[in-house]
Amino acid sequence: MKTALALAFLLSACPAGASTRRGTGAADKSFAKADAMLEKGSYAAAAALLKNLGDSLPADDPLQTRVHERTGAVRLREGNLREAKKAFAAAIKAAQRLGADESAAKAYTGMGLCLRREKNDEYALKFFKRALRLDLDDGTRMFVDDQIREIEGDPPVPAR
Repeated sequence: MKTALALAFLLSACPAGASTRRGTGAADKSFAKADAMLEKGSYAAAAALLKNLGDSLPADDPLQTRVHERTGAVRLREGNLREAKKAFAAAIKAAQRLGADESAAKAYTGMGLCLRREKNDEYALKFFKRALRLDLDDGTRMFVDDQIREIEGDPPVPAR
């Protein structure tokens, strides 16, 4: 697996202007700013901004799922698998409590990537398959399909 490509895909799957954003106003601006910081490599600043956003939201706000998923993406990009897994797990728990959305699907995808980096493809496969059962955009769905195919040893699909 080309780890850099996989990380870039996951982390760019939710750009600042994406239609997957559920928040409005200040939350949207915070997510956009955190994504911009992430792209610039300002991981600590992006994580701090996301923590502040999460702290400012009610515990039952569905945006909590996205806060945790984006935090996982930051931690994964910086190479901190332990913290990335904790954040993706928190996103999955929030989604189970508050309702699944595309952020939940991306959290399952992120957890799968963490597990692949740890060479635990068997467990990663379960997370990728779960992601497919949720709301994914076409690009992320193709990415997850490719991950599953690679784990299962199937030949790659020609360029699409």
